[in-house]
Amino acid sequence: MVGLMCLEGRVFHAWNLTELMIGQNDPHELSIYNILIFYIFPTGNTLLVKKVVERLQDKKLLLDEVAYNFLVYGFCRCKEVLSAVDHLYTMISKDFRPSNRILRKVIIGLCDMGEIEKASELSRQMELRGWIHDSIIQNAIVEGLLSHGTVQEAENFLDRMVEKCLIPENVNYDNLIKLFCSYGGPVKAVSLLDIMLKKGNVPDSTSYDSLISSFCALDNLEQAMDFHAEMLDRNLKPSIGTWDILVHNLCQYGKTAEAERLLKSMVCAGETVTRKIYLSVINRYRSENNLGKVSELMQAMQQSGYEPDFESHWSLIRNLRLSSDKDNANSNKGFLSKLLSASGFSRQKYSKAKQG
Repeated sequence: MVGLMCLEGRVFHAWNLTELMIGQNDPHELSIYNILIFYIFPTGNTLLVKKVVERLQDKKLLLDEVAYNFLVYGFCRCKEVLSAVDHLYTMISKDFRPSNRILRKVIIGLCDMGEIEKASELSRQMELRGWIHDSIIQNAIVEGLLSHGTVQEAENFLDRMVEKCLIPENVNYDNLIKLFCSYGGPVKAVSLLDIMLKKGNVPDSTSYDSLISSFCALDNLEQAMDFHAEMLDRNLKPSIGTWDILVHNLCQYGKTAEAERLLKSMVCAGETVTRKIYLSVINRYRSENNLGKVSELMQAMQQSGYEPDFESHWSLIRNLRLSSDKDNANSNKGFLSKLLSASGFSRQKYSKAKQG
């Protein structure tokens, strides 16, 4: 009856009914108050909840673990996080164990308010009691510390989680791996990835994408290629952006043949090679005056539905004409016609391009 009245918005009637029932020496006095608290919170009337708590204190009724869980969770839902924190600490002082759901709710609430110090202090209380920090709690605290620019403190926090064995078996660090990569900390991101793998949890492909991008940005191409190979071994699919970054960097460092192999492996894997990726390899081969490879890739590019641009064609013609091999002008001329025809270029197309 109390619950129905609250659901209908008749919270004060529910309060009066509760007082009447308890006035009749109901043996389930505390349980009735717990029910009242549980049903008042969804109405958002936190002032009445506080009055109920005061009433309990006046009657010298001690709240049990259930009541404290209701209070902490309810105040969090009503965005009165500091009230929730007060009740949580009272609960802990009485040696009641809050549920993981409650701890998550409070820490997320504090971090959302920017109260990272209070969230960290609560975490330290959890550490002292050996309470596991699940992925959500760790994510919330580390995100809060990173957003305040305290990268080292965030790393120290994660190190303590490992040292004190406070990491759950199903830990997920995908989000933190991306965060540390974005903050220029791929080394820490790698250690988080290793923790996941040791516990039998395979990271998401986007975690590998972030690591590869981060190592390329730091000019550590070898490490980036190692992680690319690892994600393929785990049957994870790199993003097109990752393929593009790797091909671009290989070309930049003069590893054109390796870049071409990577491009071909994309085709074998059923990936769509973008025009940009083709041009990265073509332009590098063009700078190396490797005309045969330029022609071959231009044909492959056209077969993939991309029309090679005029600049690529013109550079090919110019490089061929300036080739040091001038032993046979007619032979060069024949090779030039054959190469241009194979790569989809004709005088008619060139004329139309000029008129356009």
